Amino acid sequence: MTESSNSALSFISSDIKIDGHIDSKGTVLISGQITGNVKAKILTLETSGVITGNVTADEIELMGTQKGNVSAKKISILTGSKLRGNAKCETLIVEHGSDITGKVSASKKI
Repeated sequence: MTESSNSALSFISSDIKIDGHIDSKGTVLISGQITGNVKAKILTLETSGVITGNVTADEIELMGTQKGNVSAKKISILTGSKLRGNAKCETLIVEHGSDITGKVSASKKI
């Protein structure tokens, strides 16, 4: 994950549940549960994190469970993560042990 020194950082811990949308111009780290769409510059979904809704960002790193579509310039789907939805991106990284159910559209595959 890369971030500029001017970028705001928001953290949603594992004991937090949010029903509603999140819109951030900075970096968002999610360990809790979100029911709603998430928009951020950089999004990291930690292993305990669950998002039920669509995610849009420049960069997305999935380690938890994503139930909804994801759209970004770069998507990393890491070991142990679950994606239940479509992924659209320029660059896609998928690690062994990740679980994807949906359509993937990527212009570059690493």
